[in-house]
Amino acid sequence: MKREALCALVACALVGCTAAPPDDVSATEAGIVNGTAGGLDSVVVLQNYASGGLCTGSLIAERVVLTAKHCVQEAFEPGPVSASSMIVGIGDNARRLSRTLRVQSITATPGMYTMDSRGSIGRELIGTDVAVMILQTGVSGVEPLEIMRESPSGLTGQVITAVGYGQTPSGEVGQKYTAMGRVQGTEGPLIYVGALTCQGDSGGPAITSEGLVAGVTSFGAGGCGSGYGAYNAIFPYLDLIDAALNEAGSCLNNGEETCDGADNDCDDLVDETCTPIGGSCSSSDECVGLTCRATSAGRICTQPCDPLRPDFGCEPGFICERGEGCEGYCVTNDGAADLPLGADCTANGECRSLYCADPGDGRQRCLQPCRGDEGMCLAGEACAANPGECSGCVDANILIADRGLGEECATPEECRSGDCFEDAGRRYCTRACGADSECPDGYHCRDGERCVAGPRGEVGSPCVTSGDCNDGLFCASDGARSWCTEMCDDDCPDGFACVAAGGTMVCAPDLGLTGDACMTGAECVSGLCVLGECSVMCSADVPCSPGFECRRTDDTTAAVCVRPAPLAEEDGGGCSVSARRDRAPVGVWLVGLVALGLLSHRRRGC
Repeated sequence: MKREALCALVACALVGCTAAPPDDVSATEAGIVNGTAGGLDSVVVLQNYASGGLCTGSLIAERVVLTAKHCVQEAFEPGPVSASSMIVGIGDNARRLSRTLRVQSITATPGMYTMDSRGSIGRELIGTDVAVMILQTGVSGVEPLEIMRESPSGLTGQVITAVGYGQTPSGEVGQKYTAMGRVQGTEGPLIYVGALTCQGDSGGPAITSEGLVAGVTSFGAGGCGSGYGAYNAIFPYLDLIDAALNEAGSCLNNGEETCDGADNDCDDLVDETCTPIGGSCSSSDECVGLTCRATSAGRICTQPCDPLRPDFGCEPGFICERGEGCEGYCVTNDGAADLPLGADCTANGECRSLYCADPGDGRQRCLQPCRGDEGMCLAGEACAANPGECSGCVDANILIADRGLGEECATPEECRSGDCFEDAGRRYCTRACGADSECPDGYHCRDGERCVAGPRGEVGSPCVTSGDCNDGLFCASDGARSWCTEMCDDDCPDGFACVAAGGTMVCAPDLGLTGDACMTGAECVSGLCVLGECSVMCSADVPCSPGFECRRTDDTTAAVCVRPAPLAEEDGGGCSVSARRDRAPVGVWLVGLVALGLLSHRRRGC
């Protein structure tokens, strides 16, 4: 039976409840009418084995039970009880169940269950007393109840059916009992009735004349057979209920099929009447995905995507096209996608980068997408966009604009932030920070001072200070090279050995690290030897460690981490913003691959 400490909290036996019925509702108008033992198989009993509580619930799908929040939530606790504490029973009597089922998960409405000194339900619970449970196994052979998906405001005066395992007129508890009564009024999410329910009926359904569950028994006032009761309408919490139904693999049975990614009419087809992605449309509500937009392919059904990653997020045969600002939408890709960066183009699909645009100089060409001031371009490039706006990476020497994060600079005046930072052989624009979260992807906040290029490193990653290494690691040095490491006891990663250093033991490399001299890739931890130095592949998504820069190969199909060219004095005059000497093309040898050449950089006027 209901635990003694909470017995006053359920159904119409809640003496001294803080809620009151609407002014036009008489608390003593009706008693229990037309009551009979037994009832629908889809109405189940709930037992909380952690506290001994007894409540009622409704099967609304083979694996989903609808009930009241206070049936699954302990007093003064912020969340539901453990799913393992709940048992669901099938049968007409809690003592003679035909089947019991375990609960997999419980979800309840927000807020914390409370009661006052009189044992009455707390105001925090009024109107938010709904919960759903997903069962570990489904209940076969029982027809689930359907839920009402409209506001309960039109139920006043209508007869509803109540089913529960609460106290019967004879005083018995645990026997399923069915009664009928009239709705006397509604107020927000509450449905008021007369003395229709009793202790143990909490969580039980209010079933309309159409056979739909409109609410769950929540609270009341007066003794069993007197006073009034209140149901919590489920209409405000359909999202919570539908989430459980979806998780349990149930059809929502919402009626006519709509374009929302669900099988609304339960015919095992989803959005079968909707226009597919790529089809012509006039409004979003006719599209699979509910998005109709004007694109380069016309006004079509599409879906949002990230224009900075045009090859991700769209179905096969589609690419992400940038619209206004930095919005992106999927469009059909009919191009060969074989033009390199910098090549003249007419459509996105022609480019390997899947982005064809005029950055502002009158020439449309293949570019790498970028967002301004987020350090997304590689060495020697700059993003032709204002902060937060999207465009493409261009040769930094032709861009007449302030430099953003990570872009090369010679003086502070060239940077939007006013901070031109010299960092282990590189000079680039940066900005102040207090934590890594204040820096974009591919950057970290070194020593809580400024955003620096490169992620925090693992064991073996190049570093300038210990602030460049992940938590628990520190920056060690041996001559001209520095790397992130950790103290050890013969437990270092592959390619590293535990060696003595300054009175302790640290992990040191057996092979060459990034920047170490090499003849072949076999001499390097990474297996890659570039310009006579060990290196790694890189990109805007996989940046180089501090002290190295990511440069594209001549054919722009790849990029590698190399030491920056020696810093030069400002050459005074012209429009150049680069403080680097030009690089000559050099060979790059990849293990198992053909030789590649690094891109040659030459100064050009503005």
